[in-house]
Amino acid sequence: MLRFYFVLLLSSLIGFAQAHHGAAQSYDVDTLITVEGEILSVSWRNPHVTMELQRTDEVGGTELWQIEASTANRLERIGISRDVVSVGSKVAFTGAPSRHGLNALAAWIMTLENGQELPIWPQRARRMGRTVDLAPVDTAIVEASTANANGIFRVWSRPDISGQLLEGGYLPFTEEALMAQEGWNPLVDDLVLRCIARGMPSIMNNPQPMEFIDNGSSIVLRIEEWDAERVIHLDQDEFPVNGSASGLGYSIGRWEDNTLVVNTTHINDPYFDDIGTPQGDSSVVEERFTLSEDETRLDYESIHVDPETFTDAARQTGYWNWIPGEQVKPYNCTVD
Repeated sequence: MLRFYFVLLLSSLIGFAQAHHGAAQSYDVDTLITVEGEILSVSWRNPHVTMELQRTDEVGGTELWQIEASTANRLERIGISRDVVSVGSKVAFTGAPSRHGLNALAAWIMTLENGQELPIWPQRARRMGRTVDLAPVDTAIVEASTANANGIFRVWSRPDISGQLLEGGYLPFTEEALMAQEGWNPLVDDLVLRCIARGMPSIMNNPQPMEFIDNGSSIVLRIEEWDAERVIHLDQDEFPVNGSASGLGYSIGRWEDNTLVVNTTHINDPYFDDIGTPQGDSSVVEERFTLSEDETRLDYESIHVDPETFTDAARQTGYWNWIPGEQVKPYNCTVD
């Protein structure tokens, strides 16, 4: 008989409270369960790979489970391709169950019928002690990326392939912002479900690679997630008086030695983050991208001023690493 059992979450996972796309809002990340059964459908896509599983319960009846994994791009980077599983495959998924009583699972590990374990949500699988490595990259691609790298102008990846996001930093939320978080329903309110791209500053807090491109009087920041492109104007000192607002806002940059300082206004994205924190129309963001001496690390600091969301200036920090051969891939977000 197919098994369905609960196990306690490893202590190293406790406190992992803000997963990408607000998963902790939808799933109980303090509990792990394993569900076994037969695959009925597979949707290999961004922003998340999803599958439907049919499970036989203890009395011989059947249940349908919705399985959610990481992005298709991230799985491909660690060598997991679409053909590893198909309709009819017998598999087991281990992960976090729905907080809302649904037959839904954020799957961290997929175990194939032959016993092979695949980390289909890499950052969480790593926290379970599983090894997660990048797939080999063609030597010619590595050599080309090394030859073309020039200071900040290259592709940058998260500190490790698990996709660690920005650190919490200092986030002095207003009472109104905290109340909005409590009332946010990710199953209904999350714009990701409709493939609506995140704006500033939330777009910077994602596990996908990004690339700085030198256009002379401007810098284009290509972000794999949502196929987003930010334009950072270097030839301007003032923001347009009557400029229209957008999700990514209007950015002006300047150099301070090896640090790119970027100020962004005219932001109309409704959320500060992926857990329902609202963002006001007067939001202003200052970012600092600092290149290490050996040019392999890019440190990041953001200062966010928004009186509707914070009682004081908010700060977040993080960094990216340079992995020769890494590329910004098409994201092509798809919904059913």
